[in-house]
Amino acid sequence: MVEREKEKQACSKGKEDRISQLPDPLICHILSHLPLKEAVKTSVISTRWRSLWLWLPRLELTCWKFPNSNAFMSFGDTFLDSNRVSYIDNLKVTIDKDASHLTSWIDAAVKRKVKHIDLSCHRLNSCPELPTSTYTCETLVSLKLDRADLANAKIVFLPCLKTLHLESISYPNEAIFERLVSSCPVLEELVMDVKSVFDDNAIHFRVFSRSLKKLKINIRKCRYSSISSCSGVVIDAPLLRFLSINDDLSESLVVINKMHPDAKLDISSSFDFGLNFFGPFAKLDISTFFDISKRNSIRGFLSQISKVKDMKICRDTVKLIYHYSKLESLPQFGYLSCLNATILYSELKELLTFLNSCPNLKSLILVCYGSCDAMPFEEINQISLSYKPECLLSSLEFIDFEFRCGGYVPLMKIVRYFLENTAILKKLTLRLANCPIRVKSTVKEELHRMSRCSSECEIVVTDWYLIRSFNDFL
Repeated sequence: MVEREKEKQACSKGKEDRISQLPDPLICHILSHLPLKEAVKTSVISTRWRSLWLWLPRLELTCWKFPNSNAFMSFGDTFLDSNRVSYIDNLKVTIDKDASHLTSWIDAAVKRKVKHIDLSCHRLNSCPELPTSTYTCETLVSLKLDRADLANAKIVFLPCLKTLHLESISYPNEAIFERLVSSCPVLEELVMDVKSVFDDNAIHFRVFSRSLKKLKINIRKCRYSSISSCSGVVIDAPLLRFLSINDDLSESLVVINKMHPDAKLDISSSFDFGLNFFGPFAKLDISTFFDISKRNSIRGFLSQISKVKDMKICRDTVKLIYHYSKLESLPQFGYLSCLNATILYSELKELLTFLNSCPNLKSLILVCYGSCDAMPFEEINQISLSYKPECLLSSLEFIDFEFRCGGYVPLMKIVRYFLENTAILKKLTLRLANCPIRVKSTVKEELHRMSRCSSECEIVVTDWYLIRSFNDFL
């Protein structure tokens, strides 16, 4: 019995020795791959581990994971001791109600050469101001802010910043935003989401960057937003390869540099056009909705994006292009190879108007929705006779339909049009939303009976949510 006890103690000591003999960098590396809560629990294994977790290169502080605000603040103060000499790679902080310690925490992280800051502020009476050290951090590579005030961004130089995400930010004036972006010489990705927090003076966004490759802009009217309009967005980024615009408030979108053919474009914008008026007032003179400046803005924007190969456009944008084409000729989108468009069943004519300007389109992804009686049979016959864009006859090879709702009748009208008018079509894919097996079988039978302009066309019927065809850029 005594010998067995000695053996157990020896084994126990041996295990403890093996852990204690691990080098500090290796222990920190092990702890850095654990959630903070687990890392703290694991630290009970060894006395050295209990001290080393405070030296981890990353910290994720979420206020509601602590029993109370005092515990949250105390923990943050302990970890973010400005006197420590260790580096911090990642700092992610989610605060709720109390942001009093935020300045000291960020100052400490900057002092310890932080590379990534991710800050989210919730349920605060006002956006917290970031300390001035944030804007001159020489090591910062990524900065993501959700609800913050940039009033202290008077002097900005972020030489290593490549990623900048700004959501619900308070800008004292429009020059603050312009200075922030232009003072990041290696910035590659910018995401800006303008919602309810917005200063009335900041009404024009200017994105000037010689290095920017990816830009996402979201300017939308929200329920509690004070935004009524945005005078415009100007983009001067010659290296841009991805542009996503989700904007129904800006009166103008100006792209200074003609976009590169390899760029990917996702447009959801109506240029603050008020397209809803084209419902009950469709017979009004369209020119009354376009003043000279608006028409020039649309012309310039379409011209600058006319060389892209891959484009996604929403219903509002399709309608805008259609109504603009009644007043002026559209530029030729001769490089466009893949188009993803969303329309109502009744708006096929509007889409075909744009396709007239896409002579080399190879792939079309069409998302349709609407009611069963959205397109009378006589109208689809008229379209078939009068609208045959050049790409249907010479270049279009792949069509991918997503029918998310609506009836069987308009669905088959749309499909019949393209089958009967697309000369070199190789594959047509039909993705049906919530489609019973019986209906899917009926669709297949009718498709089989339809005449086809292309004898080599393969038809596939499936569920639309199983495969998403358009490139996911995010």
